[in-house]
Amino acid sequence: MRTRRHRASRFWPRRSGTILVLTSLVLLTIVGMLGLVLDSGLLMSQYRQVQNSADAAALAAAQSLIDGKTETTARTVGTSFVTNYNGLGNATVTIRIPPTSGPYNANLKFAEAIVEFPIQTRLIQLLGGPASRTVSARAVAGYQAVSSSAGVIALDPEATPGFMAVGNGTFIIDGTGITNSEGGGVDENGDPVDGLNGYGAQVSGNGVIKGRLILVNGGVNRPDGFIQYDPANPDNPLVALAGLYPDPFRYLPTPTVSTGVDPTNRGSIKVSGENTNATFYPGVYSDIQVSSGTARLMPGIYVVKGGEVRITGGTVTAAGVMFYLTGSDYSPYTGLPDANDGEARPPHTTGNPFGGVTINSGAFLSPLANTGGPYDGMLIYHRRFNDSVIDVAGNAYDGLMTGTVYAKWSLLKLAGQGVFNTQFVVGQVTWRGNGTMILNYNGRTLAKGNMVFLVE
Repeated sequence: MRTRRHRASRFWPRRSGTILVLTSLVLLTIVGMLGLVLDSGLLMSQYRQVQNSADAAALAAAQSLIDGKTETTARTVGTSFVTNYNGLGNATVTIRIPPTSGPYNANLKFAEAIVEFPIQTRLIQLLGGPASRTVSARAVAGYQAVSSSAGVIALDPEATPGFMAVGNGTFIIDGTGITNSEGGGVDENGDPVDGLNGYGAQVSGNGVIKGRLILVNGGVNRPDGFIQYDPANPDNPLVALAGLYPDPFRYLPTPTVSTGVDPTNRGSIKVSGENTNATFYPGVYSDIQVSSGTARLMPGIYVVKGGEVRITGGTVTAAGVMFYLTGSDYSPYTGLPDANDGEARPPHTTGNPFGGVTINSGAFLSPLANTGGPYDGMLIYHRRFNDSVIDVAGNAYDGLMTGTVYAKWSLLKLAGQGVFNTQFVVGQVTWRGNGTMILNYNGRTLAKGNMVFLVE
């Protein structure tokens, strides 16, 4: 037996442990690779969250600037979007207004957000790697003035219908028409649409509404009343259940002395004599009425407090003007109480403290232009709580009335035929007539509303 053991030791030598060493090295390599993969994934995931937080912070700060908040408030709001709403309570947030680098450097309309957030590594530190890393991200957002691409926007979701055409004529929108009305009816395929009593858009008689694109938040009474305006594109332009469209002028500031209002109290404009020929200047008026004669309005802002703009006869020439219709308690120095109106629907009051607009005669009206202020392209601007009717009638022709009409909660009543080079952003629209009325706003000077953009 000793001989066998001896022989066994000769043919089976002692093992050197090489395989164990190799296995250990391979396992360490695998663990290292696994740690690198896991921690890299953690870093990438965390970076996405930090970048999203920086984007949100920059947008929130820019939104605060549009709302008229101070730079200090904008910084606070931007920071809170990171620490309170995105779950990065330990992040270091820097909001710079204006940005200090990049193409928007020193532009006070933009905000720069830098977010730095520490994270703990998991496996890589076991191999001698760092126990923590800092993930950082940067974003820049700001606001710019842009024109809405729509020719008619009816903003009021509770108005039924939002669009209405009555008669045997044709109402042509050379572009896009939009209504937020939540009225019911059917969609473009004739399928039922649930909604408020009434229709989102309605045609009666043999009348039609033509457009390149017609967006209705609710439904319509009959899809065949909405026809494509562009002969080269025979598709139905109607899109029902299109969703709510935001007010493009929701951030348009209330006119004040600082934005171009002359605070001079000028009484009223009343022109009624056949041979009257009068010239008027920008300022604060109680009323503007022209029934005959000739009136010339010099360029600028005409504030009408508690009264109306009523042009029923004569000839009115007003090139480069804006009419702002408000209440008798308006202050041209502070913009109050108008500046506090916000997005809310006007409160119900006893009587109407505001005046509306009536134009059914020869009035050559064009908007403010090239002033460098926020109202370039705006012809008529109702205080947001002013829901008085805007009534435009008669036989219009190219060039008679141009610019943008903004009356957030008002009913726009159109009647007659012809061409209006005008954009209407109102609460509700009705048109009555047996001829053809064209809203041709393309290529015209229109008002621009501020919108927030993420630019870096």
